[in-house]
Amino acid sequence: MRLPGQKTKIIATLGPASLKEKTVSAMVRAGMSVARLNFAHGDLKQHEKAVKLVRKVSEKLDRPIAILGDLPGVKIRVGEIEGGSVNLRRWQTVTLTTRNVTGNESVIPVQFKDFPKLVSKGDIIYLSDGFIALRVEEVRDQDVICKVLVGGTLFSHKGINIPKARLAIDAVTKKDLEFIEFSLEAGIDAVGISFVGSAYDVLKVRRFVDSHNGNLFLVAKIERPDAVRNFDEILNAADGVMIARGDLGVEMPIEKLPILQKKLVKRANCAGKPVITATQMLESMTHEKLPTRAEVTDVANAILDGTDAVMLSEETAVGKYPVEAVKMMAKIARTTEAYLDSMWASRTVEWKMNELKGRGPAKGTIKDAIARSIIEALNSLDIKYILTPTRTGQTARLIARFKPRQWILAFVTNEWVANTLMFSYGVYPFKVEETSEEEIIRVITGLGLVKEGDTVLLTKGTPIGKTVGTNTIRIFNV
Repeated sequence: MRLPGQKTKIIATLGPASLKEKTVSAMVRAGMSVARLNFAHGDLKQHEKAVKLVRKVSEKLDRPIAILGDLPGVKIRVGEIEGGSVNLRRWQTVTLTTRNVTGNESVIPVQFKDFPKLVSKGDIIYLSDGFIALRVEEVRDQDVICKVLVGGTLFSHKGINIPKARLAIDAVTKKDLEFIEFSLEAGIDAVGISFVGSAYDVLKVRRFVDSHNGNLFLVAKIERPDAVRNFDEILNAADGVMIARGDLGVEMPIEKLPILQKKLVKRANCAGKPVITATQMLESMTHEKLPTRAEVTDVANAILDGTDAVMLSEETAVGKYPVEAVKMMAKIARTTEAYLDSMWASRTVEWKMNELKGRGPAKGTIKDAIARSIIEALNSLDIKYILTPTRTGQTARLIARFKPRQWILAFVTNEWVANTLMFSYGVYPFKVEETSEEEIIRVITGLGLVKEGDTVLLTKGTPIGKTVGTNTIRIFNV
């Protein structure tokens, strides 16, 4: 067996361009760890077909693949446009309407009946992740007359942002709850909660999932100023977070986004929770075989920031080169990770521990102390793998936040837990019947991952009084 070439996890969105067994298989071989289903597009039959396809490929390739269902939330969207798209020219007049019409170059339907109540004359409206800008000239009963300030091609169902507007409704809609029910029935591993404003939005979903006796890994999407202000409480309530830069870069000054990304990624690292960097990472590869130099640098910088996963959206959903986009992202990740490893190798243990000081619970836990001890051991010895039997995945994630150069091989008895570990940097999960030391050694030797004499580090849970969970490390030669 060969482990993936990169430790950074790659999330790829499935859509018309990639919903074929041959394409999904090629994407997994290229480095895809998580398949994303965008519930804002398509219907439940299509999503059910996608889930079955991913599970089929996972079984055939004998590779764990997580499935992330992205909830649409309360996002205001464009309706159906004739021919699928329209080109808006600068200074032309266009009407945004809540009437039931098919869009064209002069009239664009909006799928939100109270839309005219949200805007006033002079307001700026952004379409398609901010690429198109309109100025409100007049507001009528169901129509908003606008002047195009920045033109471009507008596709059906693209998002609409009004930075000054505040929607007085819950982030989690009735439609979202229906998608969550579907996710539980279909065996989806995780859901992305859109337009989270506070921990309440995450807890509402968690309570709903618990009431259905199900399991879902909850990823809070940070795409509103409220989410940034309440980030710590949201991070505490969620299982992971996504820095969704498309809407976030429209809802707040775009020049603040790079530094904000770094701060939020570091805070997620501190908590030992997976963080995804998303939106427009290799956008040009929707149409071109190669990305721009700026896009390559963007992906690399996200990895240097400490992100666990990077995400592809239109590039793999509707783009011309879905497999090539995954390959490119994997290539960037491998090169960047090699630089990260060299940085770590050239620094002392003291530097590492000072740099990572505070990356854990304020009072510390036994698992947190174990994770820190592992980092010191990795710097002192030539250790090939970190072997981590885990019931919930927490131990593996606490180690992963330090971004060690060794793979963290996690051994779990629950397939859902195994799949959720596909969101964490450098963690490769194995579903096993039992997590004894003997079984773990049997698995890694049987797969050819180690040879006689290799040094490995094993985390263990040894019963001492009332202590439960990981509390011991053992370093030995196979």
